[in-house]
Amino acid sequence: MIHTELFRHKFIPARKKSDFLMIVLHGRGDSIDPFAEFNDELKIPEMNYLLLNAPRKFMDGYTWYGEPPFQKNGVLKIREKMFDLLNELENQGWKSENIFFFGFSQGCLISADVGMNYPKKLAGVVGISGYFNFYPRWRNSISKEAIETPWLFTHGHQDDVLPLEETKYGVEKLKDAGFKVNWVEMDKDHSLKEEEYPIIRRWVKAQLQDLKNS
Repeated sequence: MIHTELFRHKFIPARKKSDFLMIVLHGRGDSIDPFAEFNDELKIPEMNYLLLNAPRKFMDGYTWYGEPPFQKNGVLKIREKMFDLLNELENQGWKSENIFFFGFSQGCLISADVGMNYPKKLAGVVGISGYFNFYPRWRNSISKEAIETPWLFTHGHQDDVLPLEETKYGVEKLKDAGFKVNWVEMDKDHSLKEEEYPIIRRWVKAQLQDLKNS
């Protein structure tokens, strides 16, 4: 089990006892509720899941940060809380190199921000229909350990909320900085589609195999 007072959360244990964990972050105006059966959808029996609820109320759901010009400060505050969470998890026996971040849309931005700035290697970052917030001199905060974290990003050509080309440009910046990013373009809108699960599953299982062999 996992204990934290930092976020409202739900822990879904792995079907096979393991030390691997995926932290799942929802999009703006959403909550942990639609991800309650995420383990059944992703079908990775050796994965534990920690679903996190964003802290701020927004419409019928929650949001991780405010609208510009408050976005940057909001992202920094959530980054600090995520780092505190990772420290808590480490104290509870979860190693950072066995922890994945999975984020959709706004949750993707937070996942990416953690992946760029956390000073240790993570198991991986999975971003769905997301985007980035690049701070001035953002490359200076990237550690040698963080650069080893693998990434998977998917995005849709029909996305009318976050244009694919803008996200693709961010992915190219990550690659230029040395990150290993697997980029997948799909014919979809701003959503997580059923046909994405096999793509995510294959990628995550490949990372798990590398971790088991290391």
